[in-house]
Amino acid sequence: MNKASQPKRDNKPHTGKSLGPVNNLEHHLHPEWWKRIFNSIYLKTDADVVGDDKITESEVTIFHELLEVKNGHSLLDLACGQGRHLIELAKRGDYNLFGLDRSRYLLQRAKSNAKKRGAAVNLKEGDARKLPYAADSFDFVTILGNSFGYFEVPEEDAKILKEVFRVLKPGGKLLMDIADGSFLRKNFIPRSWEWIDKKHFVCRERSLAADNRRLISREVVTHTDTGVIVDQFYAERLYTEEELEMLVDKVGFREIQLHGNIKVDSVRNQDLGMMANRFILTAGPLRNGPLKKVRKTSAMWLWLWEIPI
Repeated sequence: MNKASQPKRDNKPHTGKSLGPVNNLEHHLHPEWWKRIFNSIYLKTDADVVGDDKITESEVTIFHELLEVKNGHSLLDLACGQGRHLIELAKRGDYNLFGLDRSRYLLQRAKSNAKKRGAAVNLKEGDARKLPYAADSFDFVTILGNSFGYFEVPEEDAKILKEVFRVLKPGGKLLMDIADGSFLRKNFIPRSWEWIDKKHFVCRERSLAADNRRLISREVVTHTDTGVIVDQFYAERLYTEEELEMLVDKVGFREIQLHGNIKVDSVRNQDLGMMANRFILTAGPLRNGPLKKVRKTSAMWLWLWEIPI
């Protein structure tokens, strides 16, 4: 198919109606889908994980132990959403906690939740590719709950890591919790539907992008009385452990470690999507540390190696 005959990419959100059957999910994906999807509907469709206090508590216990956070330490949570990890972390000690997110709606929820629970957190709206903080500001930076790999090209992901490197103090540490690309590429669910409460249900479709490096998802959320609420598309890059290690290494991080996988069992326990199986990576910005030897044996390795930093 030549370029002129390809379907035009639809950039309008489909609220209150459905597109019906589509042949190619990727053709309907807005390049900046992440600007519009993180709202009250997101908190409904993903509530079985992001709204479950027990899941959040268990995740924070893992992260807290890996980072060895002490009283007085400063921590920035990127893409903090409604603040679930920060608010739970605030219970565990006297920390200086900061959160940044692109979604104004989720930040408002975070501020409200923090106030209700008496959690002292500093929240800002912003873009993780251009952080509004000075160099050497934080002991720790976290990217949790699969909040990485949203952009069309990996160069934009690298910009986030460069900014993390800049704002971390020497000897500080990055912790990432992201979807296991190897697992999802082989085990994603092409179609599913589930009730998300007594009045709402969601139908999902998924397919791999043409380059096989992103998983494209579609969600049609419907209310039993009023019909379709939204028909939306999103995508996430499927990083394997080795690929993320290499990208983090290329930015300049050292002491890169993998810490196993998080596998979630939610109350609904139906389609957990990108949250079903994630891996944890930690790294430190040791600017003068020894270079880590990196294997470059596949086309994917070579592709990552060519990303400009």
